Amino acid sequence: MNAMNSHSMPRRSTVVLVLAVAFGLMACLARWRSLENDTPRQRWWQERGPVVPHESFPADCSLCHAGDDWYSIRDDFVFDHAAETGVPLNDAHDRAECLRCHNDRGPVALYEQRGCRGCHEDVHRGQLGSECAACHDERTWRPNDIVTKHNETRFPLVGAHAAAACWTCHPGAEVDNFTRADTECVSCHMQDLARATNPDHQANGFTDDCNRCHIPTTWTGGGFSHPGFPLNGAHASLACDACHMGGVFTGLSTDCFSCHMSDYNGAQDHLANNYPTDCQRCHNTSSWTPANFNHGGISSGCDVCHLDDYLGTNDPDHQLAGFPTSCEACHNTNGWDGANFIHSFPIRGGPHGNLSCNDCHLAPSDFVSFSCTHCHEHRQSEMDDKHHEVNGYSWDSPSCLACHPNGRH
Repeated sequence: MNAMNSHSMPRRSTVVLVLAVAFGLMACLARWRSLENDTPRQRWWQERGPVVPHESFPADCSLCHAGDDWYSIRDDFVFDHAAETGVPLNDAHDRAECLRCHNDRGPVALYEQRGCRGCHEDVHRGQLGSECAACHDERTWRPNDIVTKHNETRFPLVGAHAAAACWTCHPGAEVDNFTRADTECVSCHMQDLARATNPDHQANGFTDDCNRCHIPTTWTGGGFSHPGFPLNGAHASLACDACHMGGVFTGLSTDCFSCHMSDYNGAQDHLANNYPTDCQRCHNTSSWTPANFNHGGISSGCDVCHLDDYLGTNDPDHQLAGFPTSCEACHNTNGWDGANFIHSFPIRGGPHGNLSCNDCHLAPSDFVSFSCTHCHEHRQSEMDDKHHEVNGYSWDSPSCLACHPNGRH
């Protein structure tokens, strides 16, 4: 039993000690909370005592105090701080307890000369200058518009940097220590550099000046300005090692054929026809097909390619009829058949519209000279007798339709 008591006594002492420490911490915490949170001006915290100098105050204490104690202020107490002192109390300052400024530290004028630091501790340790109003205002102690203000420094916050927590670059920011940070990318992105293996940045010496390839909006999809060979079209989506094999980034040819030899050899007739290997004459970087070849230097005359078609045509016989070799006068590139000849003799409408060529043009020579009387038999004497008064009349004129529409009298 004694042995048991001897072992239990230290344990009880330990428990008592722990409880004492705990209650002490709770008391300190309660005191800290009282100090941290403002007490309304009409209810001073009595433990601070009446330390405001009263030499210039009226002798009638009831003007401000209520009851028999010295820390309860009348509910209807009003003091126009701006009118009486010339110093307006705005926002959070208007809600602060009087003793926050008027206390036993001495006359207000002494620490008022220090500005904000007269009352507010500089938790930034002088790192951000003495002008607190550059980041803070009287509404709340929380800083305002930090991203915009940071843009006035040597490192504007753009893209992903604007969303980053302050302590990712300023390790002491959790305790308001904003020591100047190094603006070199690798100072924060050393681990990203070590992980970059496509291509291997360290092996190729890509260890500084990250903004040559990367942008703050996103780490992937580098924005490298490819000197000497713009990466546009299909080239823009290629992985680096599609051209830079084996991690070689220097001395690579910019000639299309150096990468597209297999495409050239596999293309129909390129090799057989000895097409040039400067691929950009027909192809572009947006798509390999279709090609767009500029036929400069080749004759545009149809008969260069279609002379056999011209000579072999017998309905009508183009060569015997003396038709010109300018095929586009009747034909188009949509189809060889169904020629659209502009007839010098109007045949649209009426009985002429349904005739085929050989109904009137019985022989090839008939395509050269032709008139109405070629098909319509009339005695010249009879025609001359009836038309001698017609202005411009001629026996073999093809202009009969001017007076005889559709070939009718």
